[in-house]
Amino acid sequence: MIKNMRMYDLVNCRMLFGACTLFALVLACGSLTTVSAQGSGSWAITQAQEAVRQRINNRERGNNQAIRFNRDTQTEMRSNTVVHVSGTGSFADNSGSYNNAGRRREFSYEALVSNRNGNRGRSNVSEVRYDLRDAWSGNGRDNNDRRSESGVNDNRGRGNNNDNPGGGVYRGGSRPDGRVSYSGPIMNRNSDKGLDVAGQSTQDGAIIQQWSFADQPNQNWNVIDLGNGEVAILSQHSGMAITVQGSRDQNGANIIQRTWNNSRQQRWRLEQVGGDFYRIVSVDNGKVLDVSGAGKENGTNIHLWDYVNQANQQWRLRRER
Repeated sequence: MIKNMRMYDLVNCRMLFGACTLFALVLACGSLTTVSAQGSGSWAITQAQEAVRQRINNRERGNNQAIRFNRDTQTEMRSNTVVHVSGTGSFADNSGSYNNAGRRREFSYEALVSNRNGNRGRSNVSEVRYDLRDAWSGNGRDNNDRRSESGVNDNRGRGNNNDNPGGGVYRGGSRPDGRVSYSGPIMNRNSDKGLDVAGQSTQDGAIIQQWSFADQPNQNWNVIDLGNGEVAILSQHSGMAITVQGSRDQNGANIIQRTWNNSRQQRWRLEQVGGDFYRIVSVDNGKVLDVSGAGKENGTNIHLWDYVNQANQQWRLRRER
């Protein structure tokens, strides 16, 4: 009886050892498969960077701009056929040799690259995004000597109240040319709350939210006519422009304030929808300023969304008497 039990235990031990060995082999094969898939990363990187290059040339109004990608690119398998590519780079503010360019601007980027059926000739790059950093650099020039993203010198009218009929003081930034066509609050039709710079911030990147109007400088705006039916909307408190964050054009893209740089993400069209109410349309992508979730609470975020004729997408440009 005892002998039979020992034989039974010995057989179980051997079976357990065999199972562990098989499991280890499966793990090893899985690891090899992952490494093999990631081996196609260099091809995915090439595809992603070319898509980013085209996006920058299209949106920054360049023509075959000198663009350089850094060696910090990372790849991550999202599925058997989709690779996520991310990294950083920089581009010159004029075409030609990167090394001889006047100034450069850095950016981060990401994209998804799909290899359908293993056929690299049929690659598909999607969700291409790049985020510009604020400062220009190069040739020893001061970062305050800013250019617009179209390469036009845009140091205008800074820091003087004659450029700001609304009474605020512009801080630390350039100002677009053009007359102020409206000065005052911008009120949401659904909530009757106004566009507001969170925390009365004067920093680049501060979010735009809605808040009960109390006639504070961070709740008053100057709408500046840029011509061609386009406007810039600048805070009287910070002097910064309402901007789509990170050149993103999907629904839900965040709205922030940025120093004026003449990019398409800072240009808007005011399209009247009845009475004193307007939809505020991004020149970059045709989406509108929208109160998230049609919320009525203080602090509700402002973002981009497709226009669907809702009250939370309509804004009054008029002071209540």
